[in-house]
Amino acid sequence: MPVLIVSRVSIKDAEAMASYMEAAPETVAAYGGNYLARTPQIEVLEGVADYDRMVVVEFPDRTRAMAWYESEEYRDLRQSRWNAAEAHIVVIPTEQ
Repeated sequence: MPVLIVSRVSIKDAEAMASYMEAAPETVAAYGGNYLARTPQIEVLEGVADYDRMVVVEFPDRTRAMAWYESEEYRDLRQSRWNAAEAHIVVIPTEQ
């Protein structure tokens, strides 16, 4: 079953985050991921959006999503993101 990784990101270091954003798509694609949204253009309908970016990535299944997140290819990038931003990241199924 396909899953989504949904990230709400607050950027602390724009330059470092730009490097991350340039390199991350290659690692996502290597695990079958596809960006559905990757944008700072957030329109709030309810509540408060206290973050700078929203990212939604679809993976074929949870196994591949977690393999990407825990992969060697992504490990250094993840550390770079941790240094450059604060994020709230969840993985959710697309169907029930």
